[in-house]
Amino acid sequence: MNPEDPESAQRVVAEYAGLLESEDAQTYPASIRTLPYPKQTIKAAILTCAATLRGTHQLTDEMREFLEQAYVALADYLDDDLVRVMAEYREALASVADVRSSRDRQQTPAWQRIAATSRLAGEIARAIADDTAALRQEFRTSA
Repeated sequence: MNPEDPESAQRVVAEYAGLLESEDAQTYPASIRTLPYPKQTIKAAILTCAATLRGTHQLTDEMREFLEQAYVALADYLDDDLVRVMAEYREALASVADVRSSRDRQQTPAWQRIAATSRLAGEIARAIADDTAALRQEFRTSA
C-alpha cells in the first residue's frame, strides 16, 4: 500500500474513516492496534488525499475539515499499556461515583487505584492534548 499514490491513499483514508465512524471506536484513547494501517501510513494518505483534492480544485471546506479531524484523531490511538491505564482509571472513577460518603469512598480499592494512577492518567491526557495540537498544526502547514 503506497500512501503517496492517490488511489491507494483514498482506500487507506476510507478504511480509517470507517473505523472512526464505527460504534466500536467510541472509547478513547484506543489501541493503536485497532488502526487499519500504521499511523505514518494513515498520515501520509490523508495528506495525499488533501493534496490531490486541492490539485483538482475539489477540496471543499467540509472535506478539508473532515481530513483535518481524521488527521488529528490519530492522537487518540496509543500503545495498549497506556490505553489500559486510562480504562482502569475511568472504571475506578465510575465505581467511586456510586459511593455516597467520602469516607467510604476513600476506603474502596477503586479510590486506591485513582490515587495511584491519577498523575499518570493526567500525563497521558496531557500528552494526547499536546499530540493533538501538534497534529493539527502539522496538517495545517502540510495540507
